[in-house]
Formats: sequence, C-alpha cells, structure tokens
Amino acid sequence: MDYEIVECPIFHDHRGRLIEVLRADELPETFRSFGQIYAVTFDRPGQVRGNHYHTKSAEWFGVIAGELEVVLEDVRTGERKELVLCREANRFLRLMVGPLVAHAFRNLSPTAVLLDYSSAQYNRQEPDRVQYVLIPPDGD
Repeated sequence: MDYEIVECPIFHDHRGRLIEVLRADELPETFRSFGQIYAVTFDRPGQVRGNHYHTKSAEWFGVIAGELEVVLEDVRTGERKELVLCREANRFLRLMVGPLVAHAFRNLSPTAVLLDYSSAQYNRQEPDRVQYVLIPPDGD
C-alpha cells in the first residue's frame, strides 16, 4: 500500500515553533509541480471527512489541531491500515497517501484541523476523486 508517515523537523525558540511540513525535494519527481493546499476543519467530535481515493494524485496530510482516526485501504489489494494522528507539542507527523489508496478521517476531539497538500489542483469538470466509504458518515 502506497502510504508513508514521516516525522517533520521542528525548530523551537523563544517565539514558538516552526515546522517544516513538506519540502519540494521530498516529493517524488512525478509530483513536483504545485497542486493545491487545503485546510480541512472538523467542527465536532465524530465528524467524518474523506471516504474517497484518487486515481492520479497523491496527498500529504498533517494534523494542525486535534486528534483524528485515519483509515487507509489500497483499492487494488484490500490491504487496510488504521491509525490515529494528533497534534503533539514537540512532534509533528506527516502522512502521505498515494494514488489508489482510499482514505477517511474521523474526529476524536472537540474540533480538529487537517492540513492537506494535493499534488494536483481540483478540477470540478474532471475530478480525480472516487467515493469509497471506509468510515460510515456521521449524518452530515
């Protein structure tokens, strides 16, 4: 299954922290052109986002605030992975999800914010997004 979790470098001084979330030299050559950045909010506990996969694009995620359950599944093989990502004071994890890996997020905290870099800009006329339910929706 095409996914990876990386601990990002954190630099700390008297002003606070600076986190290197993603650098161009960390991207595979095929994903080096700029895509799109999203800030995804979860406004209540149990809220579910995602439940889809992309056929061509990859995404890199980082939890800015809160705690999220993450479910991944390779749509070709059925291989499945479940994990929890949260914002920690001295640790920041980045999750990369490749093409054909379905992904879903459920909020485990009062609110949460997820940073999402997609390797391709969303095209409403030809969306590279296929619905694939991993976590049943919470009634949104």
